[in-house]
Amino acid sequence: MLNFTAMIQGIDTIFTNFIFIPALLILYLKFRPRKPWNKRTRNLYRLCIALISVYVIRIFCAGFIFTPVNYSRFADSGFFPLIKALFYS
Repeated sequence: MLNFTAMIQGIDTIFTNFIFIPALLILYLKFRPRKPWNKRTRNLYRLCIALISVYVIRIFCAGFIFTPVNYSRFADSGFFPLIKALFYS
């Protein structure tokens, strides 16, 4: 289980450190000169929006839901190892 926890924490660290790349891509795609968007560009834009949305939800959960005050509420949950790896370590 320790290896799984380290892997989840590593993925979370990479995600939070490199989230600026999709954000910059969104800004570039929105403010470039108007060219028709092809299917690939539209799908890339939607993927970046989804990644930014996941990041905002993660920040909200870390700031308001998974706080030390609520630690005892989540200790009995089946997903507690995952929650502990992401928000309490």
